[in-house]
Amino acid sequence: MVGAEDSEKSALKASTANPVLQGLVNEKLLNRALKDKLLQIYSNRDTTGKYYVPALHYTTDIPHEKTYQYPAKTNVPFEMRLLALAKLQGVIDYLYPHTALIKPTWDRTIKEMVPLYINCRSRMEYEILLLKCVARLNDSHAYNCFYDTMVYKKEIFKNSFYPPFAYEVIDGKLFVTNIIIPRLCAEAGIKKGDEITAVNGQSIGKRIAMLSKLLCASNRNTLIYKLSNYLTNFLWSSDVARVSLAVSPRSGSGKSVSLRLIGPADKGEIAAINNYLSEQSAVKVATPSFRLIQPGTAYFEIDKADLLLKDEQENAIDAKMDSLLNLAAQQKGIIFDMRGYPRWGGLVYHYIYKKFSKPENLFAKYFEANAKNLGTFYPVVGTGTYYPSTVKPENLNYQGKVCIIVNAQTRSLSEWTTMNLQHIFPQAITIGEQTSGADGDEKHINLPGNYNLYFTGNAIYYPDGTLAQGKGVKIDRRIKPRLEDILNGKDSQLQYALDVINAK
Repeated sequence: MVGAEDSEKSALKASTANPVLQGLVNEKLLNRALKDKLLQIYSNRDTTGKYYVPALHYTTDIPHEKTYQYPAKTNVPFEMRLLALAKLQGVIDYLYPHTALIKPTWDRTIKEMVPLYINCRSRMEYEILLLKCVARLNDSHAYNCFYDTMVYKKEIFKNSFYPPFAYEVIDGKLFVTNIIIPRLCAEAGIKKGDEITAVNGQSIGKRIAMLSKLLCASNRNTLIYKLSNYLTNFLWSSDVARVSLAVSPRSGSGKSVSLRLIGPADKGEIAAINNYLSEQSAVKVATPSFRLIQPGTAYFEIDKADLLLKDEQENAIDAKMDSLLNLAAQQKGIIFDMRGYPRWGGLVYHYIYKKFSKPENLFAKYFEANAKNLGTFYPVVGTGTYYPSTVKPENLNYQGKVCIIVNAQTRSLSEWTTMNLQHIFPQAITIGEQTSGADGDEKHINLPGNYNLYFTGNAIYYPDGTLAQGKGVKIDRRIKPRLEDILNGKDSQLQYALDVINAK
């Protein structure tokens, strides 16, 4: 055994290659003997990469993790609560590449949580602590990750009662965008376009601030977008059907109204809501994923790209895609609508690359966990992550205008694909709002109580070193949807893209 001073120096030397160990060595609460023990463990660590690290960097599940289940509404035992906290600290310290972005620091978060987890008295309190802890990650992959398995989700979020109107949060304000149950809205004097400023005396701003401590998002724009989701219904916070609203009409002075929300027992109203949501979805599904939306403009919707393959025999796909992209190349402009998740990555990775790209399409820098020195990350070896090596690109020099539309729905693979398009088409103008800021393969780990933590498991940068996590993709023209356009069913961002293409 080396002396205490030698041990300290050795630990510091070893820690320079590993930020996690460096943090432990610098921790004032640990004595030198314990630091020496940590160094010994580090020096004899497993470097085979067989445990707790997926064999393939893009694999979602973290291997060798047990699921600890307990009866519903039974508190998770003391030892398991501390194990959950240890797992949270360990997996983020060693496998999350963006710990530097966590504010306050992850170490501080864990320290704050230790006494709370020790003194946790109920399953509901445990679930709230999990939510609060994970919210500190500021990672959109972790948004709402426990929700489906939570026992007390309705009690915590109080979201069993739905409003009789559709709504959207714009600039931190909640607006009525459509009437779903006319009778209930008429009784309360609520009209399309009204602003709801408070629910049961709590301002919308305060409600959003409270939810931001329970729901994880990489940036505020993504959180606001998620809170506009009618189905999750997080904004209303009511245990009863009758609520008091502060309303600011589009014309006239503010007023207080009583509104009846729709609950589980309201079968007729629930059916009307389902019909409304189905109709909204049907409108989007009805349009083709590729089409000419005006003379001279080709339009791709990324979240429906898989429909391009519908009813096609495998041996006919290449010919179809070649014909489709040749048609697009003949237009004066191409629009890629990235406001969604690609259900087929091959459109851009394979076929757009094959038609329009130069051979070496290194559009990003991708870092994965170093299995031999966990806590550090290194660039993925090879070019297959960026483009298919078996495809010889035609490098068609498209001279037309290219617009890429993005918003908070542009997440993970959609952000990655957007970066790809920006590189293939250097003349492209990216239009819209800040994206999800969660680029990189999603990972998840089990926590005691049968809860799953999801997080971004790899780091993505632009070639110039600009980080994508948190910030999202680079945007040339920031265009937010206007209330008037939303109320009239117009797409402000798409219209702006069309104006760009039509401009001389």
